[in-house]
Amino acid sequence: MQVYEIVVDGVLSADVVDSLGPIPRRNVGGATVLSVSMTEPDALARALALLETLGIGVTAVHQLGDAGPGDAAG
Repeated sequence: MQVYEIVVDGVLSADVVDSLGPIPRRNVGGATVLSVSMTEPDALARALALLETLGIGVTAVHQLGDAGPGDAAG
């Protein structure tokens, strides 16, 4: 399973992150990093589309690789 990190402008509230589904997040230097595991082929596109709909700027998207069973980022 592919794992991606989406870096967005600013610190997101828990309500906004909850609207994306069960996505782990951490705050780093005034930005929020979302860790997205791709359980479905279009999950990344849907997450990015929702962020765009909410008017949240995406700074970067990083592919971390494959996550094995029990691994956070492979």
